[in-house]
Formats: sequence, C-alpha cells, structure tokens
Amino acid sequence: MSRDDVAELVAMADEGPRPGGLTGATFLSAFFQESTRTRLGFMGAAARQGAAVLDMGDADRLRREPPSDQRMVLAEVADVIAVRHGDADFASELASTDRCAVVNAGAGPKSHPTQALIDAYALMKVLGGDTAGVTVLFLGDALLRSAESFRELTAHLGMVVSHRAVSGDDWGLEEEVLAADVVYIQSLSRTDYTSAQLNAYPHGPALPARVAESIARSNALIMHALPRGPELPDNLMRDRRCIVAKQIECGMPVRSAVLRWLLA
Repeated sequence: MSRDDVAELVAMADEGPRPGGLTGATFLSAFFQESTRTRLGFMGAAARQGAAVLDMGDADRLRREPPSDQRMVLAEVADVIAVRHGDADFASELASTDRCAVVNAGAGPKSHPTQALIDAYALMKVLGGDTAGVTVLFLGDALLRSAESFRELTAHLGMVVSHRAVSGDDWGLEEEVLAADVVYIQSLSRTDYTSAQLNAYPHGPALPARVAESIARSNALIMHALPRGPELPDNLMRDRRCIVAKQIECGMPVRSAVLRWLLA
C-alpha cells in the first residue's frame, strides 16, 4: 500500500459505515483459523453497509482437497472475501485469480494488515491525527503478525517502532518503557500460526513485575490487540491511558472503509 492509499482509507474510515454502500455486493467470511474480533467485525461491517453476508463456517467441515481447488471455488462465491489462513500466501493467491477482492485477515505468521490499520487509526484518534515521531514499544518474545504489519505501516505515518522481549534479562527495559509514547503489550501465549486453533496452548505468563510496575508509572498509552491473558492485568486494562476500548471501537469504521475501498 502507498502513503496515498493509507490516507484515502483513513478519510473513508472517518465517514464511518455507509448504509447502502455495499448494496448488491456479496461478502464471504472464510476463516480457516479461529477468530472473534476480525471475523465478526468484517461480517458486521459488510452487513451494516448492505452486502449479502455469507459465512463459510468451521473449516473442519470442508471437504479435504488441494488448496488451489479451494481457491477456485471460493473465488466464484462472493465479490469480496475476508480470509484468515495458516498459509501465508493463500489470500494473495486467491486475489491473483482476479475473480474477487480479498481482505487479508491474517496470513500465517507473516501479516495482519487490517489490525495494523485499526491500531494506527486508533492512535490517530487519540492523538488528534498527528503521529509523526510517536514512539511505540512492542513487548513480547517475538513480533506477532499484526505487529509486523504495524511496523511496515508506520513507514507512512512517521512513527518509530521498537521491540523488546520480556523473558530473560530485562536490563534497560524499564527505561525504555518510561521513555515510550505507546507501550503495546502483546500476548505472551505461544501462538501456532499454522494451526486452526491459534490459541490452543495455555495462557502465557504475566509480565515480569518490574515491567508491569514501569508501565503503571509511565505516561505511555497502553495497547493490546486482544484476546488478553495475564500479560495485561486488570489494573492496566482499567488505567485511563489504556486505549484497548478505542482499538475495538475503531474496528468498525476501518473495516467498513476497507470493504468499500476494495470494491470501489
């Protein structure tokens, strides 16, 4: 996506869902991996704008066949399809059929661009639109796919993104937390992006006490993409600086804009 694409999507998101904006279009939710917010969010965005909404349902109920055959079938079902798949290339290969528009709703461990757009849009709303120079610190043992997409997106928005693991030696981490404008807490649970059950493993640990205390003492905004485990305790979730509710609120306008943008 270009900088102009991002600006156009932000402007369209500011309009909110447009009743009748997708009248005559058919939307398919094709989630081969579990999802709550993204799946329901796109179905809601399509329905609020007048599209006919179809849900593929549980992927385990599909007949077993080569992925190329699945894509051939899916491409003829709807005008726009939101796809989450363990294969990082499944969505892009579906789009390459040129038979439908495709939303990448999570592509293996590689990317989750609409979550990145939602997170950036939420920060724009909280910060009054200017994100130039804003420092975002991601916490977690690895950058999750939405964070990878966010880091790519920030090239268009002037934000500075860094990442620190929270296991093992946390030397210097307390100072980084206190210096950040935004602390983005990631899930510490083990995530298997090749599995249909992304969160099949037990909840990960809580943040080290010193790190959690640093966040509580900082002036940083607090973000988390949900679902949350003990890494985001209730006291931080209720903190006035926590903008998780704003992230959820921004999901509908951004997803609505994405669907309209793809079908324009």
